[in-house]
Amino acid sequence: MSLIVLIGVTGSGKSTVARLLSQRCGLPVYETDDAVEARLGTSMRTLIVGRDPRLADAARDEAERLLGLDEGIVTLGASQPLDPTTASAIRRARDKGAQVIELSADLSAVSRREGLGAPRSVGLGAPRAMLTQLMKQAREAYASVADTTVDTSDRTPQEVADLVARACKLTPDY
Repeated sequence: MSLIVLIGVTGSGKSTVARLLSQRCGLPVYETDDAVEARLGTSMRTLIVGRDPRLADAARDEAERLLGLDEGIVTLGASQPLDPTTASAIRRARDKGAQVIELSADLSAVSRREGLGAPRSVGLGAPRAMLTQLMKQAREAYASVADTTVDTSDRTPQEVADLVARACKLTPDY
């Protein structure tokens, strides 16, 4: 089995690192957000902002489907490992040989990458405070399913991809 599962908060680099690993190893990339968008016929932004009642079940089903694959690179949405059903699917994938890598980043790096320092309406609330709370909650869930954590805060995407490749024994220098 050559399945790599990337988890982490929004802005930690999952999509970017998945593409770099795909180029290096020739493995296909499967993003659960893309699968949910295709299934429901609309963007994740629209689904989230509109609080679409189909989103949770579709995300859970698509994560479970992708985690059942034998090979590829799967990226999960930031909150998906917090869902007990998805966490169980991650553990089953690990039992079959998948490598689960958490990409972590500190609040400053995530805020910079996601543009949370930009001027915005006060009606939007406090995204940094909400992100801090999500990161705290997610940390425990990620730790319970990840084989390895790679901090992306002060690293280039290529450096992170190199570390993930080593952790997954995809390079000869492990």
